[in-house]
Amino acid sequence: MNNSKDHGAKVVSSEAYVNTNCDSECGAGVIQSDTLSAADNYPGYGGDFEVAKILTEFVIQIDTEARIRLNEPAYEIKRIEKQVFLTQCRFIAGTDKVFLEGYIRKNIEYAARTCTNSRGSGIGGVIKDTTVHVPFRAYTKVDFKGNKPYIRPNLPPVVARYLDKKCMGKDIREADRSEVEIFNEPVYCELEWSAVFDAEINAEGTPIQGFKNEEEFQEFTDKSVVYLCIKLLQKQKICWPGPKPPHPCELEECKSPMDMPWDFPSTDFTQCK
Repeated sequence: MNNSKDHGAKVVSSEAYVNTNCDSECGAGVIQSDTLSAADNYPGYGGDFEVAKILTEFVIQIDTEARIRLNEPAYEIKRIEKQVFLTQCRFIAGTDKVFLEGYIRKNIEYAARTCTNSRGSGIGGVIKDTTVHVPFRAYTKVDFKGNKPYIRPNLPPVVARYLDKKCMGKDIREADRSEVEIFNEPVYCELEWSAVFDAEINAEGTPIQGFKNEEEFQEFTDKSVVYLCIKLLQKQKICWPGPKPPHPCELEECKSPMDMPWDFPSTDFTQCK
């Protein structure tokens, strides 16, 4: 073997290219530059903390009935695991109604027959499972007991028109408009706990030949009674350690545009500084 050959990796050749043409015009530069003027701001009245306040907590009962079909015939249901999932919990502002929607996830373990003893003394099978979602929908009336959500509706748009130069009608070229949009903290739900009580009823079983009281079935009726403990919450501002004296903006002589009609100049904002 010839060991004189060099099999190691190495750079065979390398060259560097440098652009030495400095006569070309560079495209980089400042396109536009502005100096911004200061904008005034005015303090708003709020609390020390913003926390989720429990508005109400209630337990609702929902009854369901469903016809369930297994993947293949079974002669016995061994176990059913149940979990409840909410897909919608919606409070309607201005009312005391909550709309609920969700499903019960049921994992059904059952025995499927594979063979029987010719003497009628034994049945052989395997354990299989089927998972189904049983939907439910309901609405309920809740009692807030004084802890109603803090929600302010938007004011309707306001338009001011002016006479034309001849005072014969409105000037279609001029109009003053005002539109205030208020953003409220949403009311949301938390599922505290759930409980499901159910019964499986099979009325259409096929007897297994040679075995008393043994039947095969593929469909059955599921009746469920569901209990849900739900909390309604909303983020609200609070003061610590106790209530503060009223802010000047809460007095009658100084109201915000959200609380008064459009009959004052915009300089009233500055009175709340």
